[in-house]
Parts: sequence; structure tokens; C-alpha cells
Amino acid sequence: MITYRPTARVVLAEPAGRVLMFGFVPPDPWPAEPAWHLPGGAVEPGETVAEAACREVREETGFVLAAADLGGPVAVNAGEWSVRGHRFHTVHTYFFARVPGMELPEPADDGLGHRWWSAGELSRATERVFPPGLAGLVEGLLEGVRPDSPVTLDW
Repeated sequence: MITYRPTARVVLAEPAGRVLMFGFVPPDPWPAEPAWHLPGGAVEPGETVAEAACREVREETGFVLAAADLGGPVAVNAGEWSVRGHRFHTVHTYFFARVPGMELPEPADDGLGHRWWSAGELSRATERVFPPGLAGLVEGLLEGVRPDSPVTLDW
């Protein structure tokens, strides 16, 4: 049995143009080695994807965003993964928001640490960065280019 689990994630950019990433060890099918992903998580029943994005950012970073501040989604990707034998199908919806600085208002829920990355650092990363193609998306977003409709990123 596969459980459907939609998520909302946010590309959070600080004034110098770096984006916040959290360290984690990805589930199957990826190798169990350190990797990086954007703040975000599951959409709860009754929430819109934008509301979930704001809630997750607040819970994980302390930054307070309003759904109206996000605008429309900038990217999506989808695929399957598993943890302890339970299989999931996830559709990630990605938003973009700017935050006032690098100092997280609350301690980050960041099990393996957090880091602010430039687009160049993302493109040269030797560790796995989720989602694939994030560096190219970030470059455009930081230059003020928002896609007319969400771009589809690799899984």
C-alpha cells in the first residue's frame, strides 16, 4: 500500500541571496548519507498548500510568513520513497519567500544542522541537494524571475 503525502516547501532567501537548507539523511531509495533539503513538510487535513508552507516555515525556523506573501508555487516534483517498509507517494510544492536576515528567530528543527547556501554553492555541492535542479531555479528567483507556472523538477 502506498500513502499519498503532499508537502509544501519554501525557498527562503536572506538579503544577500542565500537560501536556507536543512541537513538530513534521506529515506529509500536514496543512499543513507548526508544530504540537504528546503524547509517544509506535510500538508495537514484542511490546509491549503500555501498555509502548510507558512506553518512549516514557522515551526522549523520561527520566520512568520502569510500565504499571500508567497504568491503562487514556483516548482513541483513528485515521486515515491519509503521509510521502515512504509511506502509514500509525495507531491512537493515549492514556494519562494524572502526573509529579513540569516538569524533564525527560533531554534531550527534541523537534526543535522542548517546552512545558508548561495546559488553557486548549490550548483557545486558535493553532497546531495533536494530537489535536483534547485540551483538553477534559485538563480532565476534571486534575479526576480518567477515562472508563469510551476516548473517541474526531477525527483
